[in-house]
Amino acid sequence: MIDLFAADLHRILWRPFTRALAAVVLVVIAITGVSVYFQTGGGRPFTTLTALPAGLGDAAALLTLAGFVLGATSLGADYASRALTTLLTWEPRRARVLAARAAACATVAACGSLAALALLCVALVPAAIAHGSGAVPTGTWYLSMAALALRCALLAAAVSAIGVACAALGRGTGAALAIAALYLIAVERTASAVGLWLSRWLFVALAQSWVATDPSSTVPGGHAIVTSGLLLLLAVLALLALASWALSRRDIA
Repeated sequence: MIDLFAADLHRILWRPFTRALAAVVLVVIAITGVSVYFQTGGGRPFTTLTALPAGLGDAAALLTLAGFVLGATSLGADYASRALTTLLTWEPRRARVLAARAAACATVAACGSLAALALLCVALVPAAIAHGSGAVPTGTWYLSMAALALRCALLAAAVSAIGVACAALGRGTGAALAIAALYLIAVERTASAVGLWLSRWLFVALAQSWVATDPSSTVPGGHAIVTSGLLLLLAVLALLALASWALSRRDIA
């Protein structure tokens, strides 16, 4: 299992798509830093205590999307190139193959997200120095920002594993993206129309409650941070179990 995980990790890190995705993230961070610098100042100061948590929360959405695409393309590309058939010849235990791939994608997504959030903070430093206002951040505030960044990274990791599971269920990247789009459009929107009592148990509300850029104010109908995290973990494990069951009963060739 460790050898399989290490091989998947090496493969994901050296994929051209992974490098392209990282390049896109770096460009977005640079543009964000420059944009915030020129948009603040004068009558629009940069309030560090509120601007940084909001920025990390916004970044979490983009990193979550990137994590899903990373996971979906990782396994989906193997379906398209039939590399999965070769891999299963070497390691016929399909559940182990899926678990190793999901773990490798989650690891890359989590570490990459932490690095991206750190770079985002660095990109916002010029705006904070030149146009910053408000109270001076305390040690408690810095710890809360570190915890927020960690939650954002774990969310990206979880969604990356979901991307792998969707690719296994749909047998390709396109199908995985279609599954995600269908869920967001059909399930999430329908649940929102039905009522908060239902939508609060679905992914979007759980993710918002988990990230919680301002822990003192909760998402309407949301859960506590720990509760939402446990529910998200159960959902990821259930989806991976379903994908493992489907993968073990299909003819890959």
